[in-house]
Amino acid sequence: MIRNLQLIKNHSQLKELGSYLKYSILKELIKAPATCQQLATLFDHSKQKIHYNLSQMVSEGLLEIVDEPFGSNREVYYRATARSYVLDFAIGLDPNERILDNRAIIGGILEQEHRISLENIAAKLLDQSLKLKKGNRLLITTGKFNLPLVEKLLLEAGRRGIATTLIYQDLEQIKAKYESYSLAAFQADYEEFNRQLKGTDVFLNLNGESRTVELRDPEKLVLRNRMLEKGRQIIQAKKIRIAIMPGLLNDTLSDKAIESELQFWRALDIDYPKLSKQTIEMCQKFIDKAYVDLESKGTTLRFEISRILAESGSFGSGQFQSPVINLPGGEILIIPKPESMNGTISADRAFAFGEEILNPVIEIKNNEIFNFSAEKNERLLAKAIAAGGIDGRKVALICLGTNENIRMGDIDHALKHKSSGFLSVYWGENRSLGGSVLGNQEWFIQVENPGINFI
Repeated sequence: MIRNLQLIKNHSQLKELGSYLKYSILKELIKAPATCQQLATLFDHSKQKIHYNLSQMVSEGLLEIVDEPFGSNREVYYRATARSYVLDFAIGLDPNERILDNRAIIGGILEQEHRISLENIAAKLLDQSLKLKKGNRLLITTGKFNLPLVEKLLLEAGRRGIATTLIYQDLEQIKAKYESYSLAAFQADYEEFNRQLKGTDVFLNLNGESRTVELRDPEKLVLRNRMLEKGRQIIQAKKIRIAIMPGLLNDTLSDKAIESELQFWRALDIDYPKLSKQTIEMCQKFIDKAYVDLESKGTTLRFEISRILAESGSFGSGQFQSPVINLPGGEILIIPKPESMNGTISADRAFAFGEEILNPVIEIKNNEIFNFSAEKNERLLAKAIAAGGIDGRKVALICLGTNENIRMGDIDHALKHKSSGFLSVYWGENRSLGGSVLGNQEWFIQVENPGINFI
């Protein structure tokens, strides 16, 4: 007999209800039992997909199979195990506020079900990646979405005697700075940042929100570029180590979001010395090659190599060490020789201003875009090129992923290019890596399973 009330007290049950389809199925089966075929017709999905979701919900005790088939139809019927479901707030309570907190729920899922220790990962980042010691000074910029990582870093930094300064700018603050700050306030904001920068050993930029906001004011663009150049001079003079994480965590409870976050933490929880060794060994194989030929379903591109760098998510020494690292790490950075790149790039997707561009086709001549098209969001390509300024058409980098902990599934697109065997073509600046391109707008195309020949 169906129960009147069931308590949701496991993270795995809550995760199931984070799926809109599963939640809709449950609501339907509270009303009356139904077969897999009936649900497939109702929700316009394949019977195989509905059956997969039903099986998961049965295993979590949210649904049950009706023992006796209805009438002459011998297909199995499913029904809800209760008429009402109530959340046990203990699995998602903020310890101080005693309110339901998605971040606490996600953290519980990661730690309890997947045995992911967020504190241990933060400690590994400080020790193996950033290589900070007692008395070092760490500057972090972040927005709302990456605060879960920042909280763990602050805790572990405090235990190690690492002095940490935090600059917080969420999406609304960035928009306000770009759209409503006066020029004087806009400049003062950057001057304060550069002042903080002068007193640090490592700068960790986790403010991935900034990639989704476009700065359109021409006067502010000029001012920003001037202030960023001052920042680069400070970094060079003070020998400040720079680490960047372009990806974003999120606080939704969908299957896709939780899987993406799980991959993110696993990608950070990598053996950094091993990743560095593997990436450098690959660089050594390519260093004596003159040309790169790239071929992949419509893509035919050739260019000469100006410089090869190893970006393994950690600071080290040697001829291949990238001066700027990205988190999670794991890629080979190739700076193309000026005016050597020619051909066509055809891919499934590109990304600019945090949005997806479908089926872009970019024609390259002497390292610069001279023609482009896309099936969806072609306007974003034009905006990205224009926002890049005088070098907006010039290719800055070719990146080959080497991180074996990143799969090609549901993960932030800004992190996919670190996946082993993945290739990305970048526009923006490469002067910080020893190149000559100074584009003002970063955007990129991702090429899956590329055919690469080093000649």
